[in-house]
Amino acid sequence: MNAKTIHFEPKLIGDLLDIIHNAIIVINSENRIVFTNSRTAEMFKASVDELKTSDFFNLFMPDDREIMVTNILHIIRKDHEFEGEAMLRRPDGSTFMGMISGTYFQWDNSQAGMAFSIHDLTEMKAIEQSLRCSERIAFLGHLVDDISHQIRNPVMVIGGFARRLASKDRPSKKIQAILNEANHLEQLLDTLNNFIRLRCPMPERLPMAELIHMAETTLRSKIEPYGCNWISEYDESIRDEDLLIDKALMAEALEAIIINACEAYNGAAEGKDVIFQINSTNDPALPYLINITDHGVGIPHETLQHIFGHFYSSKTKHIGMGLTLAQKIVEEQRGALTVSSKVGEGTTVSFHLVKERRRPIRTTKL
Repeated sequence: MNAKTIHFEPKLIGDLLDIIHNAIIVINSENRIVFTNSRTAEMFKASVDELKTSDFFNLFMPDDREIMVTNILHIIRKDHEFEGEAMLRRPDGSTFMGMISGTYFQWDNSQAGMAFSIHDLTEMKAIEQSLRCSERIAFLGHLVDDISHQIRNPVMVIGGFARRLASKDRPSKKIQAILNEANHLEQLLDTLNNFIRLRCPMPERLPMAELIHMAETTLRSKIEPYGCNWISEYDESIRDEDLLIDKALMAEALEAIIINACEAYNGAAEGKDVIFQINSTNDPALPYLINITDHGVGIPHETLQHIFGHFYSSKTKHIGMGLTLAQKIVEEQRGALTVSSKVGEGTTVSFHLVKERRRPIRTTKL
């Protein structure tokens, strides 16, 4: 392979290289940097003048200069090209992983040099690490799923025998205890499996009017078995706004909180209001607020810090995953879930939601 011979107008080439997103470095036969573009200065957090005339070896880690950099230059002189990853060092001492592509060339038939293109792999490496973590989480999810199946079989057998014994004769306290615990374990496994298999959200533009309709019909019907009263509070003008959410998953999260609100009345006979409010906020990142309020027993201050914990519940015979599920659904859609409560006065669970944020150029024809 012959070295490339390049004839160029220096200013024109310099202007073209300056608009390339990758860092571009040209070194001479003495391995001194003779050209860098502005992207190189940004990547190495140094001025162009600071980088120019410096030694190419100085861009690498001290441990790599004697062997690895020498080998890279040898490969380029021999094969006229090289591509590979290397840890690079900035003048301030910070480092980053870069993909380096090098080429050997000549200019004016008299001088030889090398041109390098460097791409910062920091974000790509972070994504790779995130994917590895995701794969580990997925593996653990499958493992928990398998374990739950292994537990479910003996629990169902125990529960089945306990139910048979209870049906034959007046059940003793011991048989009833076995039956209650078996039922509790079955509910726990069902809840755990539902949580593990919760799909990833697919947010879409959703008119607020459609969310309100869902609340007034589907969600409102969920409180009827509890004898609660549904109260809606929102400005009619907010119907014209658009959310960016996964409707089905958000309905699941809202339902979990609404049922919690009903259960907060702890068997009271009347005055059991569930208040559904929608408001706008001054937060551009989370401009919409859905509040679900009850006037039930409330949550002690020392308990509030634990309410999002897995399987935490202050109620007997409850699994304690409703708030955990709702929080996961909301946060995976770039929202937030907060709770405020006072003992004897009630609780408000707040959904902080994002809006449809696509730019007009994507949504409106000019």
